[in-house]
Amino acid sequence: MSNRQKTICLEHQCVEDQATPVGMVCPHCKHRLYTNPPQGNVMSFWESQPVAYSLKQEPCFAYSLMWENYRIRSVHLPQNDLVAEESSPMESHS
Repeated sequence: MSNRQKTICLEHQCVEDQATPVGMVCPHCKHRLYTNPPQGNVMSFWESQPVAYSLKQEPCFAYSLMWENYRIRSVHLPQNDLVAEESSPMESHS
């Protein structure tokens, strides 16, 4: 299993698994970046308030890439939620 942090595009509700010059984005955002490039300089920043909480009540923060006419917002899931917990041993009932 990969140790990369999983990110979700807040606009399209898709996993960000497409590489671009500005980083990983979802397939819809990648299409937009290449077919209708945003105008102006890109700014990137973390939003100061959590946008969601994991099932373990850990805060999930949003990261934004923003141009004059386009914005990509991503939610970053806590690393702990990406690793499947070890299952308990199976017991035989025979």
